[in-house]
Amino acid sequence: MTFPIAPWQRPAFRSTGSAAAITLIAFADQSALAAPPELRIRDAVPRNAPISALDLRVHQYAESPAWIDSWRTGALRNLALAQLDDVKRLDAASCCYSITVTAEDPPDLTHLQLAWAAASAIAAAGAFAILDAYAAHWLPGSTVATQPPHRPFAIQEQISLIAETEPTPGFGHPVHTRGMIKFGRPDLVAGVAAHRIQETGRILNHLAGLLAGGDVLAPGHKLRFDGRRLTVTPYVPDANTPELNLNNDALLLVDG
Repeated sequence: MTFPIAPWQRPAFRSTGSAAAITLIAFADQSALAAPPELRIRDAVPRNAPISALDLRVHQYAESPAWIDSWRTGALRNLALAQLDDVKRLDAASCCYSITVTAEDPPDLTHLQLAWAAASAIAAAGAFAILDAYAAHWLPGSTVATQPPHRPFAIQEQISLIAETEPTPGFGHPVHTRGMIKFGRPDLVAGVAAHRIQETGRILNHLAGLLAGGDVLAPGHKLRFDGRRLTVTPYVPDANTPELNLNNDALLLVDG
């Protein structure tokens, strides 16, 4: 007997009119699926998952070398060195799949479940490395292939929380999320002294979970954590605020 997949809920959902998007890139040694690619994932997603919004494409290196290389060179390759066991295989891959789902102001997170179910099926068919593009995070294909569809939602599996090791003069160490566009919400940024990095990371992780659940933060909001007062302001890179290339709107948390 097959039990229905429970949707990942957003219990505090407030409409903002913002689109949510997820893009996964699955690398394979050669085409893992028949052409055109077909997936049988209906039993691996909630019944209300937006199947029609799934954009699945296959990319051959002979046809799109620059596009494919853009996902496995530069900063993304540096991340792969830390997160994958076989980067040489990644370098040599002749094929990849792009999995994109966009949802307009989604009241639940079934679009994420849909994208991950597609990636799991492609990994089971032979893709060996999966890049979560907006979170800038790599996963081995074997890990994605065995993700249980009934698993509960976990914010830590959907975003990256990053602390830059080098401080920016007048700003401090940038601590920020990456990947909040997957919820149609802005990323979160703070600049702190070294001794406050871990504390700030916990705060951002907590706030990211609230936003994923549908809550809203906006400039002017006042926050308090264990006696620490923070004000939400727009994140605008300038001479004193570093450009973090988040590929998303963001909010800056400042003391006061």
